[in-house]
This record gives sequence, C-alpha cells and structure tokens, in this order.
Amino acid sequence: MLEGTYTSPKIRRLAVVLSIPWPQAIGLAGLLWRFTAKHAPTGEIGRHDDEDIATALEWPGDSSELVAAFVRSRLLDPVPKPARLLVHDWPEHAPRYVRATLQRIGRDFSPVYSSGETWENVRNEAAVVPTTVASAVPTAVETAVPTTSSSTYTSSSTLTSASTTTARKAGIQKEWTDVIWAAWVPGRKSGKKVAVAAIERSIRDLAKDEGMELKEAASVIAHQTRDDAAGYIKKIEAGETELQYVPHGSTYFKQERWNDGNESEPTADEIRDARIADEIRQARADMDGELDAHSESLEGLVADA
Repeated sequence: MLEGTYTSPKIRRLAVVLSIPWPQAIGLAGLLWRFTAKHAPTGEIGRHDDEDIATALEWPGDSSELVAAFVRSRLLDPVPKPARLLVHDWPEHAPRYVRATLQRIGRDFSPVYSSGETWENVRNEAAVVPTTVASAVPTAVETAVPTTSSSTYTSSSTLTSASTTTARKAGIQKEWTDVIWAAWVPGRKSGKKVAVAAIERSIRDLAKDEGMELKEAASVIAHQTRDDAAGYIKKIEAGETELQYVPHGSTYFKQERWNDGNESEPTADEIRDARIADEIRQARADMDGELDAHSESLEGLVADA
C-alpha cells in the first residue's frame, strides 16, 4: 500500500464517485497499485484494456465506469496513446522493489511522466480524449467521442461531423445521444434506454421550438448536461452533497433538467404584471361568484312566487 493512502483525499473521492464504502475504495486502490507493480511497472497501466484492469481489481460492475472513477479521482492520469493511462505520480510513490525490477530489466518509468504530457496539458491543447474516460472528464463535446474500442483515440468532431451513416428516426444519430449520455455524472447512469428515448425527444423538440438543426440542438443539450454534471461533481468534492442525491440519468433526461439553467429570473416589471393579472383574475372570479349567487336568489324568489 502506498504511503499516505489512509489520509488521501483521492481515495475519499473514489469512494464518493463509485458510491462505495471508504474501506472498499482503499482496497481497490491497493489492488490497482499491485497490478501496476506486477504488470505495468513503468506506470503505463493504460496499455492494458479496461476489462483487464477491472478483472484484476475484482470489480463486478462496468469496467469503463471503474476506470473513469479512478480518473475522476486523479488516481489515474489520461495521456496520449499508446500509454493511454498512467498511475498518478507512480515514480514518486512506487515501492522500492518496482524501481529495482525496472533497473534489472534495463527500463525506467514512463517517459510521459517527465514529458509534461499530462491530461491537463492535453486537454488545454484540445488534443484527443481517451475513450474510456470521456464520461468521467466531461470536456467540450466536440473532442469527446465514445467509440466501441476501449484502447483507441479520436479527435473528430462528434456533433458536427459524425462519421457513421447509421441514423435514428428523425435524423438523430447515435453518436449524439452517446455523447450526451456520457456527459452525465459517473455512478448515476441508470435507465439508459429511457434516458436515450428522452434525449431524442428533447433534441427534436428543441430543434423545432428554436428553429435549430438537429445537430445544433443536440450540441446545446450536451453542453448543458456537461455543465450540470460538472456542478454536481464539484459539490460532491466540496462535501456539499453526496452522490446518492444526484438524480439518475433516466430522471434527469426524462424531466429535461438540462433546461433548468436556461430559466432566467423574472424582472420587476414581469413580477408586477403577473401580480396585476392575478388580481384581475381573482376579481373576475369573485364577481362571477357574486353573480351566480344573485341568480340563484332570483330563481328562488321566482319559484316561491
């Protein structure tokens, strides 16, 4: 176990992102480092695919979500291919026997550690995005393109230049809904089938209401979903909320909560006009009530006569 594990905020964050007990997060981190020491001593654990990593960690769930959680917790750093993923600060924290093993076989830690090609630099330079962590690090949708391979990269624009000819009804392409779904908070992606149907409906409605192209509407929803997810993650990391209180993906998209942020505060004039309208409506209702009561009285008098 690496030094500082029991006090590391990264381990706490891992527990929150995966919605698991803290001791289990410690165990996962320990297994990750053990696997790295034996099978990726240079620190380039990303040369193994996500399934291999999840299997080594005895993780029963989705392998890509597990890896994404490690990235979100800064225990793994995404880097350009072929390394793909590095164990964070491995040269500083690796056990002594790992360094001895590398010396014995005539190798050293990954040169990427000293090259400055960290995720922050890669992201700032608008470089490619590792497909396995696209959902954990919600950057601009134009550079985050999930694919079917967990070890490939792509730098094409998702929503503006989709490469596939496969399209869903109403011209909505699968890549668009995939990117929007991937942008939501890791660990709260349940009900994908319901969510995707809601996303498609929202794209069509937004395009129709705002006079947009479908791909433009999809881009708007993707960006606003990304911003909402980043806001939730920030609150979780600050201890202001917990993962369990973040809405599931199916709920978020079905209720179109991505659109909540577009609602501006009413102006003073709008508030005054609304109040006047309510008063007029209430006065009319009172008047109608009085007229109804008067009519009933007249009908009673006629009947008695």
